[in-house]
Amino acid sequence: MRPHASPQHAATALGGPGSHRRGRRPAVLAPGPRRLARAATCALVVVTAVVGVVAGPAGPALATAVAPPSPVPVAAAAAAAAADGPVVVGSGFGHGRGMGQWGALGYAVDHGWDHGRVLDHFYGGTDAAVVPDSEVSVRLTGLDGRTTVSLSSSAPTVVEGRAVPAGVVSRFVRRGAAWGWSTSSGGCGGSSWSPEVVVGPAPAVWLPQAAGEDRSRLLTVCETGTAYRGNFRPVITEGTTRLVNFVRVEDYLRSVVPAESPASWADQGGGRGAAALRAQAVVARSYGLSERRWSYASTCDTTSCQVYPGAVRSGRSLEDRRSDAAVGATAGQVRARGGRVVATEFSSSTGGWSAGGGFPAVADAGDSRSPYRDWQVRLDPGAVQRAWPSVGGGARLDVLQRDGRGPYGGRVLRARVSGALGATEVTGERVRSALGLRSTLFDVRYPAPAWQKGWWLRDSPHGTDRAAFGYGLATDVELACDLDGDGRDGVVVYRDGRWDVRETATPGAPVRSFDYGGPGMTPVCGDWDGVGRDGIGVHDGSRWWLRGTGTPGPAGAVVSYGWPGATPVVGDWDGDGRDTLGVYHDGTWMLRDSLTPGRPDRTFSYGFTGAVPVPGEWAGGATTPGVYAGGRWYLRSRSGPGPADLVVDHGGAGHRPVVGDWSGRGRSSLGVTSPTS
Repeated sequence: MRPHASPQHAATALGGPGSHRRGRRPAVLAPGPRRLARAATCALVVVTAVVGVVAGPAGPALATAVAPPSPVPVAAAAAAAAADGPVVVGSGFGHGRGMGQWGALGYAVDHGWDHGRVLDHFYGGTDAAVVPDSEVSVRLTGLDGRTTVSLSSSAPTVVEGRAVPAGVVSRFVRRGAAWGWSTSSGGCGGSSWSPEVVVGPAPAVWLPQAAGEDRSRLLTVCETGTAYRGNFRPVITEGTTRLVNFVRVEDYLRSVVPAESPASWADQGGGRGAAALRAQAVVARSYGLSERRWSYASTCDTTSCQVYPGAVRSGRSLEDRRSDAAVGATAGQVRARGGRVVATEFSSSTGGWSAGGGFPAVADAGDSRSPYRDWQVRLDPGAVQRAWPSVGGGARLDVLQRDGRGPYGGRVLRARVSGALGATEVTGERVRSALGLRSTLFDVRYPAPAWQKGWWLRDSPHGTDRAAFGYGLATDVELACDLDGDGRDGVVVYRDGRWDVRETATPGAPVRSFDYGGPGMTPVCGDWDGVGRDGIGVHDGSRWWLRGTGTPGPAGAVVSYGWPGATPVVGDWDGDGRDTLGVYHDGTWMLRDSLTPGRPDRTFSYGFTGAVPVPGEWAGGATTPGVYAGGRWYLRSRSGPGPADLVVDHGGAGHRPVVGDWSGRGRSSLGVTSPTS
């Protein structure tokens, strides 16, 4: 339907008559045949008579529920993107294969999972198994290439069968292909040394009696001031020197677990967070036992293997009773496949989806706790060219292929770097490494030209921008609509009755365009039928012309509600899964719970003159009110008057708000678009 109207364009920006879309609700997406059956009845079946326009508010202005804002700066991403290089937005931290550590914590604290369930989720195709305690050999990479290494203990030690008294330091100095060994009674600060004895290329240094819980008896590496459990060999191999620590696996884990996952996690959720530490103990044990890296050592002490800082450094314990408890509670537990211990890779944060690889990729709902769930990096204009100088000036990075899982369409598999001298294709992992990004779950947003509408979107009200890109003309009206029913809002622009649709919150060309409405009308979208998919509509100042699908055609319903000058608003006000109508004027909300004319089902004050209404699912469930002015958002978690439950700055003078659920989390989030040029 394209009603006749004046050909002159009317600027129906969100700052005037609103077209704000609430966030999606996963609960509305009925599974299987039930949803298909309801989708078949998508067109509205009731055509309401055009009667009963609601009158404007009478009498004195209603008291405002929130105060007008003080001026706030333009959103940082919006201001900088126009002048600098591209903004890279992303999710997660690390390679994403296997368990996400923040995901393990989220599943433990928020979902009540024990460590076995966490491991079953992230390591599909493996089984729980138990192995006896054994020894692991760890290369201390910080000592690589040292021509002098010194070891000391407050307890007696043995060097190649020779007894060394308590408190005496053993010094090893490289002499060609062998070590020269000498001792000093002055400990690590000794200056008077015994005559050197040649002890070969890999002398053993050990404690004849285990130190137990007396950490002063551990062997200390004098060069770093770090004490370790177990024994040592300084090794000359492959033309260089190494220091290797030989330690029982259960003792090794007492250092690894708190270095990889904070021991304080055990205190979260009334103690439920301890399950995350137990999961970490099992995967660290499995990974350590599966390693066979070199002939002289099975693993190393950095993130290239697992972080292993030792037991004590400069007098401070690097172990913790809470992580010790996790190690003890899971003693010997590993993950195995076909009778072999599996290399259980893990990383900090999956960004919401694990990456696959040696284990099936899975959704990671626990990762919602991660501080790395959403991040952004602003690159300077020359960053891409410096990373790939062969492509020449004006270098640009464009994503070619993703794995289809997670935000932005999934992890980057392939990308193209192009410039004045040519182009090259690179892997997503290469991009991550070259640009110092946190993960391959990212997207690149180049600033929009002046004629194009710029979008700056967040995945959560307090999060960083997940997207900064250009789409549509600067003069277009912006909407967030889920027209394909996938649970995520896409970006839509409206221009004199023409709709240009993208099903995702990403830049690019419209995936489809159609005509519905006309100049001077305000576009809206909503799930009018409760089928989990938005339909479209336009508001002409007093009537709503609605369709149950995002397609052109005749109106399924024409409803009179509102008056010229009032702002139309859409939301599921009663939480029944269906969007209905409302109007907002000078801080007053008048809402209907059905697509019919009549008196408001609820009327209340929230806002102030000049504020733009931004209804959304701010607390999940039913749509609740919010208002925006000058870059500040005042949001309520329930309908009705009262103070704002959340006040957030995002945007600035002249920017227009847009509300949507960009990644399918079931709650609304914030967005702003550039001013009309």
